[in-house]
Amino acid sequence: MNIRLYLKKYTIFQQILIAGIAPAFILFIALFSYSLVARLNDAAHSQQEIARRIAENIAAVSELAIISGNDSQLLDIMGSALATDIHSITIHNSETGKSLSLNNHRSTNDVYQVITVPILQHSIFLEDPITGESTNEGQDKLIGSVSIKQSKTQLIHLQQRIIKVSTFIALISIMVSIGLAWYISRRLSSPLAEIRRVTKNIAEGNYLSRIEKFSRGELGELQTHINDMAKSIEMQQEELKEHLQLLQIAKEEADEANSAKSMFLATMTHELRTPMNGALGMLQLLANTRLDTEQKHYIDIARESSEHLLNIVNNILDFSRIEKGELKLHERYFSALQLFDNLLAPLRYDAEKKGLVFSTHIDPILTTLKIHGDDTRIRQILLNLAANAVKFTHKGNIAIRLNAQQINSEQLSLELEVSDTGIGISDADQKIIFNSFRQADGSHRRRYGGSGLGLAIVRRLCELIPAQIELKSETGVGSSFYVRWAASYQLNTDTIDATSPADVHLLNAKSVLIVEDNRINQLLIKNILSRWGMTTITSDNGEEALAELKKQRFDIVLMDLQMPIMDGFEATRAIRQHLDYAKLPIIALTANNFQEDRERCFAVGMNDFLSKPVSLTILKNKIAFWLNQSPGTSPPEDVDSKA
Repeated sequence: MNIRLYLKKYTIFQQILIAGIAPAFILFIALFSYSLVARLNDAAHSQQEIARRIAENIAAVSELAIISGNDSQLLDIMGSALATDIHSITIHNSETGKSLSLNNHRSTNDVYQVITVPILQHSIFLEDPITGESTNEGQDKLIGSVSIKQSKTQLIHLQQRIIKVSTFIALISIMVSIGLAWYISRRLSSPLAEIRRVTKNIAEGNYLSRIEKFSRGELGELQTHINDMAKSIEMQQEELKEHLQLLQIAKEEADEANSAKSMFLATMTHELRTPMNGALGMLQLLANTRLDTEQKHYIDIARESSEHLLNIVNNILDFSRIEKGELKLHERYFSALQLFDNLLAPLRYDAEKKGLVFSTHIDPILTTLKIHGDDTRIRQILLNLAANAVKFTHKGNIAIRLNAQQINSEQLSLELEVSDTGIGISDADQKIIFNSFRQADGSHRRRYGGSGLGLAIVRRLCELIPAQIELKSETGVGSSFYVRWAASYQLNTDTIDATSPADVHLLNAKSVLIVEDNRINQLLIKNILSRWGMTTITSDNGEEALAELKKQRFDIVLMDLQMPIMDGFEATRAIRQHLDYAKLPIIALTANNFQEDRERCFAVGMNDFLSKPVSLTILKNKIAFWLNQSPGTSPPEDVDSKA
């Protein structure tokens, strides 16, 4: 048995008591046993010695009676020596061979011991008076023996008395020892128990607990130290509480600051996207008019600058959401073919203007498949890597490849490669290139511009997917980025492609209700739709839109979200409450670019979501798609509504 575990179930007092009594009890038993056995042996030896002395006395006084053959004298001698514990006395005459015995009839115990002593005839030393020589040999002669049968009854009684007295003394000693041990244990355990109580209270959080009764000596010092420790812990806890309160206040202030930051970002995004939508839209309209070469050049510069500004706004917004952990993946099945089409057209144009060869390749296995993932984030990764390749390459080529390898019947291994023959990245700069607001060196930022967020966002998005990103680069030779991830897949059975060029005749004579509070955007959207042969009515808010719906029938509604009086969410909810408008397509056309806004749009009953500024091609295809769909159709998956 483990003694430590056995003692754990006892209190400190009991443990000290056991520790004090146990060794003392063992030592006492050993000493008591030894002493008792020694006293019993001494009593036995004493009784035997008494019998021997009696026998020796009888032998000494019987010498003359044996020589003279006086039996009566021998009987008198034996009778005088016969005691209570003497069972019998026998005198044997060696000369005659006769034995004379005397029994004690008062002794009835059959347990006895026999003690025999020889009877010697002592010689007298005689000298010849003339010659002075000895006349005898001077040797004692054996003439008989005395045998005594001694009863053990008296010895047994004596030994019993010894045992009783010793046991009584032992019990008294044990009781005194236990009392003394109890007293000492109590003196030792009381302060220890008090220390245990206080330390337990401190461990449970009661830092005000103190030791009130103090002992003397080292235990008293220990108790004082425990109180000092408790006081120190109490002070530390008070300081900790104050710090926690300050931290809580700081956290609340930080949360408020984050909320204000999020609100600021949402507001600024909306406020920036709204005028940019008008600017880019007008530039697209102007580009379709008759322009000379110089005018077209100026419009291209204005468009590129506006798109660059929009890209910076998107990067800052996405990076902020990633830092806060609010960016979530929205995975679905999509066609890999759509990754390269419209998305890379502007970059291809920029590359060709610089005299670069811009090539793309998609693994043939992907032409008939849909892959599962967040296509918006994959497009974002591709766009950032490709934009950097175009920016930092002055001659040569840029190659973008999407390769696939089948893992099993349900999964593919995908690799997106973006290679260029640009300025390259040194080994030292490769270690920091994915950090926020960092470029290969300071001179690059001065020469090429940019926020330095592109690759940082790529790395964070790869961690979110999850995907592995690898960089191979050599200064002056070029760079290659590889993004690898695994995705499930299925066959592409869709026959309707919402991004295919829309037939203009599908839009002709269709009526559109434009719900938009910004006059410039109203004018822009109205002019665009009018060019496509559509009739338009504009409303400044949701309340006016409901009034227009009561006046006439519309084929589709383009709904802004943030408007005075009644916003787009409340207006859509009110529209869906009327059975006559249950099948009416409603597309959110808003500067808001948060996923929560997108989800909320679908929750109140909108059919689709487009973020400003929107490509005219995508807007046309979206409208055509919804005008050609039956009720209950889900939003098209292959459209990048953020384009």
